Amino acid sequence: MKLYIVRHGQTDGNVNKIMDGIRDIDLNENGIEQAKKTRDALKNINFDLVICSPLSRTKHTMEIININNVEVIFDDRIKERDCGEFTGKGFDSLDRDLYWNYYDKTSYEKAESIKHLFHRVYEFLDEIQENYKDKIILLVTHEGITKVMNCYFNGIPEDGNLQKLGLKNCEVKEYLL
Repeated sequence: MKLYIVRHGQTDGNVNKIMDGIRDIDLNENGIEQAKKTRDALKNINFDLVICSPLSRTKHTMEIININNVEVIFDDRIKERDCGEFTGKGFDSLDRDLYWNYYDKTSYEKAESIKHLFHRVYEFLDEIQENYKDKIILLVTHEGITKVMNCYFNGIPEDGNLQKLGLKNCEVKEYLL
């Protein structure tokens, strides 16, 4: 299986360093342009399937990239991490190094735990590996999910810090399984 992972295009929340989490917001104009460039870079790849987060920013990115109208499955397991009480707040509203540390045991009031996030993303990846062995798949998802996927394929960093593991807006990462 060949897996192409794409983070959605830029949003105003990305520009303003706002924690959007599962808040359903769309791309800004730059995000649309980023998605068009990614479409052009991937246009010669014959995907068998597209799996996409159901949030607007990922759907919009996918619609721009998916020029061959490949079958699309929407999966909640690749929605962004639920930021709970931090949704809509600035990055400075919490210690992001702790928030994105696999070994941190901080319990948040409503925010999704990192262990739960890992569980749902690993379960998703195990399932697609089992069900789509000989396929070329495009995943359109979020930065937090790409951090966890990086750990799935490359292992969790020794210090547990995932901060620098996520993809940039419309960046593509390819994995061969």
